[in-house]
Amino acid sequence: MKRKSLASFRNLPVLVTLGLFIIMFSVGSISFPGFFALQNFLNLFIDNSFLLILAVGMTFVIISGGIDLSVGSVLALAGMVTSSLLEKSHMSPVFVIPIVLVIGTTLGLFMGYLIQTFDLPPFIVTLAGLYLARGLCYIVSLFTIAVTNPFFVSTAHA
Repeated sequence: MKRKSLASFRNLPVLVTLGLFIIMFSVGSISFPGFFALQNFLNLFIDNSFLLILAVGMTFVIISGGIDLSVGSVLALAGMVTSSLLEKSHMSPVFVIPIVLVIGTTLGLFMGYLIQTFDLPPFIVTLAGLYLARGLCYIVSLFTIAVTNPFFVSTAHA
């Protein structure tokens, strides 16, 4: 009996993901007319580009043996702060974008500092960061803030 090495199972998750994507896309194409259009496929990448950027970053974190549970909440906080500064404070996007980048970077650096300096488990620190970011979102606003700034509206439909 021939034994399979661990290397042969290394690509299994990627192949299963690709297979599921093909199956779901095929079922959607059969069920809904126009689903198989090239533009619909490209819209997956256009509409979810921010998720792809986060996924690449998280891939590096996971490959290095780490974990970060706070990513989604920090993204939500960035969105809330952006929309609040744009719509309530009427600030220019030129100032809002660096402010939001500094907020996200500061939260990440703070959690990294706690993990590295005090040898705390990343799971616990990033879980606390998740709840901190969610709580800060509630402080910014309890309701959705629609962004009507021409900079974001015009670039979103370009």
